[in-house]
Amino acid sequence: MANITLLHRLIVGAALLLLASIATVGQDAANPFELQPRLPDPAADSVAAIPVSTNPFDIINIRPPGQQGRVPGLHIPAQKKVKVQSAKEKETNYRRFLFVSILVMFIILTLIVTIFRILIEKIWKAFINDNLLNQLHREQSSGLALAYLVLYLLFFINAGLFAFLAARHFGITISTSNLYSLLLCMGGVAGFFVAKHFVLWLVGFVFPISKEVDSYQFTIMIFNIVIGLILVPIILFIAYAPQSTTGLVVNGAFGLLGLIYLFLALRGLFIGNRFIADNKFHFLLYLCAVEIAPLLVIYKIAMFYGGS
Repeated sequence: MANITLLHRLIVGAALLLLASIATVGQDAANPFELQPRLPDPAADSVAAIPVSTNPFDIINIRPPGQQGRVPGLHIPAQKKVKVQSAKEKETNYRRFLFVSILVMFIILTLIVTIFRILIEKIWKAFINDNLLNQLHREQSSGLALAYLVLYLLFFINAGLFAFLAARHFGITISTSNLYSLLLCMGGVAGFFVAKHFVLWLVGFVFPISKEVDSYQFTIMIFNIVIGLILVPIILFIAYAPQSTTGLVVNGAFGLLGLIYLFLALRGLFIGNRFIADNKFHFLLYLCAVEIAPLLVIYKIAMFYGGS
């Protein structure tokens, strides 16, 4: 009886050992019901990609590979592409700008001619006749001074527009902007003659010839007002004449302006003829410093921009 009980205990112990070994093997095997991730863990990959350095002072970049070189919180805007205008677009914009400029010039011209029609007739007669010029100078008053300045402003506008068209004809690039180029031309013409009038005033203030200098300055203003009116049809011919005749019109305009200013120089000689015989050196000095040198500077600047 005791043997049977011992045998029974041995059988039960062997069965328990067998069940324990089966449970251990089942734990080591893969569970078919366990969900496995299909994509790799980026955190694990980034951590695994961190380089190991033996130097404790090395700075290690632990940002992911796609974000390396970027500062957190810093947004770098993308560079804008600059649109390059074609030659056809530039020509179209130039034609539109030229049309608007001439239209504005004609509006100003119409207002000035309507308001100062009688004064313009007197100026034209004074341009032809020296005696009428002296008479008009004596009749000048403070009220008429404003009218002369308005007419002088028209000359600055037309002369600047003519210089703008002539520069384009000769290939002189003043600026990439048509408006800025036109304003520079007008400002250049105005600055040139304002500086000339200032120098003449300074000469009359220093030397005892203030009366003659004042008469010469008035003559310059009358001639420039007439030139401003003459430039109106010339500007129209240069702007809208065929390309084959543009050069002829521009060269003819320069020739006509040269003759007018030569006529102005003769008027100036008549005004100061009593000082020339006794002051030849001073006259030559004035002629070179005030009349010839500015023209050479303008020619040099035009050749510089034309060559570039």
